[in-house]
Amino acid sequence: MSSAPAQVRLEAVHLLDFRARWWHPLRAGLACVAIGWGVASVEPRPGWHGARLATLLLLAAVSAGWLVWIWQRSLGRLATPTILYSLGTGLALAIVHPRGSAVAFPAIACLWAGYRLPRRWSFALTAAAGALFPLTGLVAGFGWWILAGPGAFIIALMAGLIRRQNEALAEETRLAHEEQTRSAALGERARIAREIHDVLAHSLAALTVQLETADALLEGGRAEQARGSVLRAGQLAREGLTETRRAIGALRGETMPLPELLDALAAGYRTDFGVPAVVRVEGLPCELGADTSLALYRSAQEAMTNVRKHAPGAPVRVDLRYAPDEVSLRVANGAPPVGASRPLAGAGGGYGLTGLRERAQLAGGTFDARPAGEGYRVDVRIPV
Repeated sequence: MSSAPAQVRLEAVHLLDFRARWWHPLRAGLACVAIGWGVASVEPRPGWHGARLATLLLLAAVSAGWLVWIWQRSLGRLATPTILYSLGTGLALAIVHPRGSAVAFPAIACLWAGYRLPRRWSFALTAAAGALFPLTGLVAGFGWWILAGPGAFIIALMAGLIRRQNEALAEETRLAHEEQTRSAALGERARIAREIHDVLAHSLAALTVQLETADALLEGGRAEQARGSVLRAGQLAREGLTETRRAIGALRGETMPLPELLDALAAGYRTDFGVPAVVRVEGLPCELGADTSLALYRSAQEAMTNVRKHAPGAPVRVDLRYAPDEVSLRVANGAPPVGASRPLAGAGGGYGLTGLRERAQLAGGTFDARPAGEGYRVDVRIPV
């Protein structure tokens, strides 16, 4: 029931919108009537003999051209001949009827020319109208009209050119806004794709480790230990779902408890390999932005995933340091156990570190990954 009044209000607002399509022909029609009334109200008035008949015929001809111009949105091909027609008949009417407002008709035709025709054509037509208009002053018998008419034509031409320039600028602004919106959408898609990649890379890598372990244990006849690996794989799958929800929250701007998440990563690594994985937090913790927290967390995730792939069983140390002007993260691992198998070394597409570098740069920070002693080290620094 309440939607009907709302619809009425919307229609009323649309009717009052001067940018609506109905406003332009109405405004042009009212201007035509006003100028025509000004022509008809002074001598020589329209009639059926001599100059009166010429005034009547020319006024009707100019009005017909004006009506065609009003509907030029649907008759766009007639715009150029209509301008020429209106300019010619308007000049003739101004010469026959020099003491009225007839000069407004050729002046507005010059405005149309500046608005719709190429610049050289609009300037040429205005110059031609200005050269012919002195005949009006000679007929009327006063010389100042010789300069007033061409001046009105020039002003009208400038108004048309300004209007065309304004519409061109408005169109460029609209296209720029569309391009900006498209770029923002592409950036958001890239961000979502990056999050999906990181979540899947971490979760699936850990799942693969557990399933490979379970398969090896089953081949060795250790079914109970294999069952433990399968249970761990199920737990990792649930953690992957939780991680997905956390990624969605981060995309929506929710903050992340970074130290707790780093502890969870280290605990999972210790559970899987039974080796030390230590997290140290230095400095006074402060609330970080969603993008900063997510960039640091994903860096730690990717670093831990790389340790699982290339150095499984190596000790890991995670250092999170808060400084007044930046927050930094370091994930360093030592050498893996001698003879340790690396079933996941060939997994992935090799774009993890590249993605982390891009993520850090988008957050305004720096990324560095290099060998350190017998292991590897990943450093991320982001200003706050």
